[in-house]
Amino acid sequence: MPAYVSGPFNPPLLVQKGVAAYLFGSLNTRQDNTYMLVSQVAIATNVATLTVQITRGEIPVVGALISVAQTVTSSGAFNVTRAVLTGVSINATTGAGTVTYALTSGNVSTTADPGSAVVEVPEIGETLAAGASIPCVIAAPDDDSQFTVPISVTFPGAVLPTAVTVTLQAAIHDNASEYTAVGSAIAVVAGTAYTSGPFNQVTLQRGYFYRLLISGLTIGSATGIVAKIGG
Repeated sequence: MPAYVSGPFNPPLLVQKGVAAYLFGSLNTRQDNTYMLVSQVAIATNVATLTVQITRGEIPVVGALISVAQTVTSSGAFNVTRAVLTGVSINATTGAGTVTYALTSGNVSTTADPGSAVVEVPEIGETLAAGASIPCVIAAPDDDSQFTVPISVTFPGAVLPTAVTVTLQAAIHDNASEYTAVGSAIAVVAGTAYTSGPFNQVTLQRGYFYRLLISGLTIGSATGIVAKIGG
């Protein structure tokens, strides 16, 4: 999503009930997960390689999460849940190729081993920089002046910055000078570790504009940020 721009040409995002809205980063909700058949497995220096054939979905990307089932080699060591893809080499025409992910185990030469794999559509991180997110308004529950929403702040590949503070701000009018902090920080990272967050629930008032503010940033090795709010 674009960063905050003060003015009438940057309309706020409407947060609907039961739908996560991205204030930093994005998720392609129109794309299906990728489904693959596994035919061979191998491990070399704690890197697992699967020979696969895509049966449905797009070619996955490095950093996406793969889950594997039904393989039997090394007592099912290749069966993982949401491992991070470290390599993808798949022919765009045939859908056949290989994918890799980290797996701590003894070396295994290429072995026939039928199984299945699913790669979930990944969240796309936004460039991490100090500043405010796009604003949003929230469709509040009927007959309640206060309501609670979930907010999470994460970083692609779980690579945290050295330090950052992410704060929720509110304003009656969508004007940069009016935004003020709401409660304590949503997420705080210090020394490349969360000291608050990555998930919080916040009680809000109807009729306000909300945005997230990134401050106190030391990027370190982080490559991006994903922040979403639930309706």
